[in-house]
Amino acid sequence: MKWIVAAAGLLLAAAPLVLASESVRYADGPPPGFTGDFGEPTCGTCHMDADVVPDAPELAVHGVPAHYEPGKTYRLVVSATSEGIAAAGFQLASRTARDRQAGTLRATDGRARVTTDSATGVEFASHTAQGTALVGGDSARWALEWTAPSTPADSVVFSAVVNAANGDDSNFGDRILTRRYVTIRRATP
Repeated sequence: MKWIVAAAGLLLAAAPLVLASESVRYADGPPPGFTGDFGEPTCGTCHMDADVVPDAPELAVHGVPAHYEPGKTYRLVVSATSEGIAAAGFQLASRTARDRQAGTLRATDGRARVTTDSATGVEFASHTAQGTALVGGDSARWALEWTAPSTPADSVVFSAVVNAANGDDSNFGDRILTRRYVTIRRATP
C-alpha cells in the first residue's frame, strides 16, 4: 500500500513539470485546428484555466476586405492588446462556409508560419517562437498575406485566436481571445 501512495505522490509532483512542458512545446506554434471556429477547440485546451473571450475587442485582423477580388493578394495583420500580457501566440485560418480552404496564406516574416492540416487540407497561420515576443508595451502583432481564391467562394470566413499569455511558461493564468471575420466576393459587373 505504501508503494501506491508513493507512486501517487510522484505523479502529483511531476504534474506541474508536464503541464509546463506542454506550454514550452508549442512555443513555435500550436498544431493545426485550434481557432475555436467550425467546432474546433481553442488554445484553452492546453491553457486550462484560461478565460476564453469570444468576439474579443482586444483582437483584430486588419486588412480583411469587406469584398474580395478573386486572385488578389491582401496584407493581413493580426494584433492583440491585453493588460498584463507578457507574451502571445495566435492561429488564423481562411475557409469557406463549408469548412474548406479558401485562398492561400503566407507568412511575411519570421514571426509567423503557415502549416496545412493533412486531414482537412486547411491552412493555419500561427506564431513562431520568435513571434511570441511582444512588439511593444502590451501589444502583439503578426503579418501575413492572403491570396483570395481564384475560383471564388460566396464568402470566406477568417477564424482567429490569440493566447494573451502572462509569460510564466505555464498553462495557467492566460487569456484566450477569439474573433471571426467574414468577407464576400466582389460582384462582377
